[in-house]
Amino acid sequence: MWPLVLFSQNSFRFAGNNAKVEIPFELVNNLIILQVKINDVPLKLIFDTGIKQTILINLKSTDSIHLKGLQTKKFAGIGKDNLSIEGLSSTHNKINLDNKLQNTNAKVYIITGVDFHFSESIGININGFIGGELIKDFLVKIDYKRKKLVFYEPNRFNYKKLRRLHQYALEIINDKPYIRAFIKIHKKAPRIDSLKFLIDTGNSDALWILNKTKLQMPSEQKTVNDYFGLGFSGAIKGQRAKSYRFGFDKKIKFKHIYVALPDSIYFKHIVAQNPFDGLIGNEILRRFYVWLDYKNKKLYLKKYGRNYRQPFLFNDTGLYLAYEGKIPVEVKKLVSQFNTTNEGGRIKVFQEESYIYEYKMVDRIVINYIRKDSPADRAGLMAGDILLKINNEDVYQYRLDQLEKKFFFHNREHLTFLIKRKGLILSFNVFNKKQL
Repeated sequence: MWPLVLFSQNSFRFAGNNAKVEIPFELVNNLIILQVKINDVPLKLIFDTGIKQTILINLKSTDSIHLKGLQTKKFAGIGKDNLSIEGLSSTHNKINLDNKLQNTNAKVYIITGVDFHFSESIGININGFIGGELIKDFLVKIDYKRKKLVFYEPNRFNYKKLRRLHQYALEIINDKPYIRAFIKIHKKAPRIDSLKFLIDTGNSDALWILNKTKLQMPSEQKTVNDYFGLGFSGAIKGQRAKSYRFGFDKKIKFKHIYVALPDSIYFKHIVAQNPFDGLIGNEILRRFYVWLDYKNKKLYLKKYGRNYRQPFLFNDTGLYLAYEGKIPVEVKKLVSQFNTTNEGGRIKVFQEESYIYEYKMVDRIVINYIRKDSPADRAGLMAGDILLKINNEDVYQYRLDQLEKKFFFHNREHLTFLIKRKGLILSFNVFNKKQL
């Protein structure tokens, strides 16, 4: 996530005299969601190493969390025109994580000038982001297997435990971690070494390249136009390509990562301030146990076998979803009823079962975006269609990220979608046609 660039002096500390603390997280749509209290009000924030500070979005009323020392502020966000965004800054706030980790004098930023529909896109209510200031004073392990952030006091940690792990140098700039890596975009293209990547836990994707001219892509390289998510100025779009190889060294390298190539207009202002070449997101990071050590400028990696061996996948259908209000659905329910009979003075009890149909309100799932010339586009599906079923399964049984995993065809020949459009119930078959 790349909302804005700010500066603050925040410091997190352990609540007790501990050598380490563990903070649980949810992993939704490849994003790390932390339960955080700001001035004793519980909020859900994305852990995002791509920013420095704590940023709140879509708050209905700042009075609800009693923010202190409010001042108006203008921010610059990602977008085609680098438009300024209305907001607030707040000082002397208390941030608490699981009563184990806290900052009692925190600076917080609030975006008020944009109605940011981030929660609708990932399926749970998100109140903002917490950045590098959370981890800059600790050695922090991201454990994707147990879904925990483990914070270690550096002066009390035995670094010999990390000697056998893969170690890489980091550049820490404004509390953001950067690493050098190589990429070979196509078998016929040259390998490009020592590219500078931001390690961005606020990005659910695998790899973004911000300057595609460096890749020297040959004419044989296939690309498709694609949608990469939301920025403060709206949708971020560009091209996607299948890379030949990407890695940090001979021991940590991957084949066939689907690389996002966002249009340069979205990032030109940010890259001009701090030149770098791309982003490494959670689709790569989740394949490891990750240790971030800002103080010693080190990254430690240990392969998480189950995830490491998984192939990199692509949303073949070209269809993306979002929540939009509620919709009534008919639910089939089994009802049991006990009756009695009197047969010659003997009472018998028997059970009768029957089905009844009830209506309940569920989140309405709509098609938010369709990639042009994708299988979904060619099948006739449209943005705004209300999704009811996929392959005859009711969609309301699943979270958005679970549904979108069904859009990877794997070995399927087609997917069947039942949708509602302008009061009509329509069925579409989306056929698999390899694009990359």
